[in-house]
Amino acid sequence: MTFTEDVKSESVRVIDEAPCCRRAELVAILKQHATLQLSRGGGLGLNIATQSPGVARLILRLVKEHQSEARVFIRRRSAFRKNRMYLIFCPRAEEVLGAVGLWDSDRKSILPAQIDPAEECCLRAYLRGAFIISGTITDPNRVSYHLEMVTEFEAQAEYLCAVMVRCQLTPRVVRRKELFVVYLKEGDQVVDFLNLIGAHASLLRVEDARVHKAMRNQVNRLVNAETANLHKTMQTSWRQVDAIRHIDRTAGLLGLPQSLQETASLRTRYPEASLEELGTYFTPPLSKSAVHHRLRKLEAIARTYGFGGGEQK
Repeated sequence: MTFTEDVKSESVRVIDEAPCCRRAELVAILKQHATLQLSRGGGLGLNIATQSPGVARLILRLVKEHQSEARVFIRRRSAFRKNRMYLIFCPRAEEVLGAVGLWDSDRKSILPAQIDPAEECCLRAYLRGAFIISGTITDPNRVSYHLEMVTEFEAQAEYLCAVMVRCQLTPRVVRRKELFVVYLKEGDQVVDFLNLIGAHASLLRVEDARVHKAMRNQVNRLVNAETANLHKTMQTSWRQVDAIRHIDRTAGLLGLPQSLQETASLRTRYPEASLEELGTYFTPPLSKSAVHHRLRKLEAIARTYGFGGGEQK
């Protein structure tokens, strides 16, 4: 199963006790994905299609509260595919739509969705219904987070955004061919959305993936920083060795003070050693700053003899 299927499977098991919340969830499903069909007798039927058996059971349960004659038909999408399409059919669309406040009996058309914005429970149920019927979410182990819900109508996309804003989310809308996509990108937003619709197990999976990503990124940053420091140290070390060899070729090392001769000998012998490690090879041992000071002197002397390796920083 995909992560989207897991989230929907968990969401359909959330049972709203309040009739207003069940109505809000059904309104979202109808507005996002329902279609009207002219029946043979001249009336209007209502179709809602889904590939998920769990979603089909939920929709049938919600619809049967308003029309007991609602049925589910199972169809194959094509002769070469095994996946099935579940079609929930209501023979009298006006009855269901009127019961949830979506039917204009005068104009014989569907009304815009109306939910009391003061009822937070209804807003949560509306978002759950919208995601169940039209939403997708990327696997939390992927690089980026993305949750989206699709509708055919711009007005419905704007209304869905308004509901999400009321729930302290910051959705965006983009047109994709003939569809309108309402989406969230940030990880915090996706987590908040899953919390709103009651998908708490899926929320924990996302949070677990976020923690692992954060730890992996932190380790990568530390490794990159350590690698960069090591590269810089090695560049400096080999520049110092080149400076010492330049002095040896041009003027010789024997004319240098004993302390600098010892430093030149140890640096040439241990080019990979850090300043702190190099200091332990002296007798008596020297501090890191003392070793650094002597090597700077050696580079300064090399530059007086034409060394072009640059000044140590």
